[in-house]
Amino acid sequence: MGKSIRKLAVVGAGTMGAAIAACGARAGLDVILMVRGKAEESGRERARKAVAAILKSGEMKGSDEARIRAGVFCADMQADAGLLADCDLVIEAVAENLAVKQSTIAFIFDHASDETIVGTNTSNISIASIAEGLDGARQRRFLGIHFFNPVRYMDLVELIPHPETEEAILQRVRALINDRFGKTPIRCKDAPGFIANRIGSMALTSVMNATTDGGYGFAMADALTGDLIFRPKQGAFKLLDLVGLDISVHTVDYMASAEIPDYEKPFRNRPPVLYDIVGRGFLGNKTGSGFYCKKKGPKGTERFVWDYKNGEYVPLERAKVASLAEVRDKKERLRGLLFGDWPETPFLRRVVLEPMWLAMMAADDVSYDFRDIDAAMRGGYNWVKGPFELCDLLGAKDVLALMEAQGLEPPAWAKEKLAADGAFYAGAAKRAAAYLQLEDARGVIMENKDAALCDLGDGAALFTLKTKANTYTIPAAQLMLAAAEEVEKSEAFKALVVCNPGPNLGAGANLYEVAAAIEGGQFELLEQGVEAFQQANLRLKYLKKPVVVAAKGQALGGSAELMLHAGCVVAHQELYAGLVEMGVGLVPSGGGCAELLFRATQGLQYGQMARIIQEIDELVLPIAQAKYSMSAEEAAASLYLRRGDYIIAKADALLEQAKAVALRLADGCWRPPVKGTVTAAGESGYTHLMATVNVMLSGRMMTPYDAVIVEKLARIFSGGDALAGEPICEEDLLLLERRAFMELCHNEKTLERIKGMVATGKPVRN
Repeated sequence: MGKSIRKLAVVGAGTMGAAIAACGARAGLDVILMVRGKAEESGRERARKAVAAILKSGEMKGSDEARIRAGVFCADMQADAGLLADCDLVIEAVAENLAVKQSTIAFIFDHASDETIVGTNTSNISIASIAEGLDGARQRRFLGIHFFNPVRYMDLVELIPHPETEEAILQRVRALINDRFGKTPIRCKDAPGFIANRIGSMALTSVMNATTDGGYGFAMADALTGDLIFRPKQGAFKLLDLVGLDISVHTVDYMASAEIPDYEKPFRNRPPVLYDIVGRGFLGNKTGSGFYCKKKGPKGTERFVWDYKNGEYVPLERAKVASLAEVRDKKERLRGLLFGDWPETPFLRRVVLEPMWLAMMAADDVSYDFRDIDAAMRGGYNWVKGPFELCDLLGAKDVLALMEAQGLEPPAWAKEKLAADGAFYAGAAKRAAAYLQLEDARGVIMENKDAALCDLGDGAALFTLKTKANTYTIPAAQLMLAAAEEVEKSEAFKALVVCNPGPNLGAGANLYEVAAAIEGGQFELLEQGVEAFQQANLRLKYLKKPVVVAAKGQALGGSAELMLHAGCVVAHQELYAGLVEMGVGLVPSGGGCAELLFRATQGLQYGQMARIIQEIDELVLPIAQAKYSMSAEEAAASLYLRRGDYIIAKADALLEQAKAVALRLADGCWRPPVKGTVTAAGESGYTHLMATVNVMLSGRMMTPYDAVIVEKLARIFSGGDALAGEPICEEDLLLLERRAFMELCHNEKTLERIKGMVATGKPVRN
């Protein structure tokens, strides 16, 4: 495969170029960001401004900005061209203009070494066209490397080899994208739109046409094109506003004029509704108005939606899909709407079947493997299910029959595949995942309705939740405690891994369960549940065998508390961890306050009281504001991760890495922590915290009820009734947490906050 890529240059410092450079530096690469100077402004200065802009934009929020600033060297194309000779890879990221790209690529090759790989970040332009003037030796080191915007968050990178590109070159770039950037590299053919934009642009065009042809409003169209059809939950038009309507026009224009097969041309028009709204200067979120907008009104900020029939914005009313609303199973609901005869059926048949049909028809034109189309749509457009995955989920043979009835004749290969195997993901196509997955667990050791303990193989056990959104319930806490006991006594296991399904570690406690207990007056049961979770977390912390948590996405509330008690954490770099109970009128009560206090003040004595109070102040304020980390780096800075924890770039590899770490710790003479005490801040700490609360209250930075909750936090973190300098143990702090939690549960305002969060997903500021 050749040596690994360690030094990267990015030529072009627009939004994409700066973001690629920043993400490369975050990944630990040495990066040069090179741009041509303009007038009296040097290329170095323009590159510096581009780095500053990408950091200010918030795209890199929470990442190690110091590492990015230090890791990106800003260079001028004229003065510093010789620096390219030292680079393993150079990515051109200039404007989407063929002539500009060709001249830039020629410049790079003229100054790079004979070993340097050169890539072009293009979303649409043919790789063969860009490489047309290059000799064979240069073409062998050239390929397309298409990142998606925003670079930090989008998982897909399309790799488009030139016919002359050496396979070893392609594999070196693939390893870089997969291992260092942590993204999914998909090999594509050099066809218009490559994979994701080819299918995705047609899907969006299909939605726009179906909306106006059916007389739907955009709000209803979004209700029909989000979770319901296994695509991003905000729906098509909110997504278009987010991406930018000018970018959508560019893509639609390109595909409408591209050399595409005749079967595809009837679906490639320029939807009038898109061009009308862009012609008015409404480009989406970037201009403050698009298909939706916000305006100041008598009730504060109000949301409006574009009425394309009358050419004006009208107040937004929430749209709901009434048909089959009682069907909770998502697959069955979509099947019922697609195969039934409901008001929404014609619309859904178009927006679901047309891009699915195109994926089948164009599979051989754009991909080397039809399964890569699914991966591309998940990674590049955030679809929950790719077209072939969704087809199988809904019943592939039934879907193809429905296509034919709609006048969409499926290709012969698809019919043959289903005739032979009954589904797309069957037979030889049902390949194993590249990394260890939850489904690979060998068997269930014990389980209840909310959690399970499984055998992960090689002496590793797996604890995993089965609840919606990975929330913690009383049964889950009870099984976690039983699982810890089983792992510790079992000769079959030497370590325990905790990993939950889906994109997130978890959203904390089950608020439905908490609200029901409060409304039913079941306070004793609720307190028993809190104590069970505390004891389960403590059991994991002091287990005589290593406990490793695989942490990803959101790790909020109780999920963060679980993570805090692990012997080790393997975290994906996109980790959003925090104790956010304030938003529902509660305080952390699973040992999170105690564990953070131990981490921040361990070893500090009475004579260091000023330092203790400072550390407590820095702990309480983020909890009082319900803040969470914006990355794993920020989680480490906030003490949710420790020095010995791991941060990895590849989300898919999380479970595999967690298992490897757990077994390595087990084989390395693992020793659990020793119980200890911390020094109480006492009344002086409490007084200091409450002074801060009063300042925030008088400045209207918190509500009076916020102050009530923070007062409980102040009592916990200062040690309750303990005197300043008095040693306090975990059990004392857990009791303080539990008492504060229960006192708040008796307050009507807490119930209001919980019910508000359950109903809207947003905190209530009462």
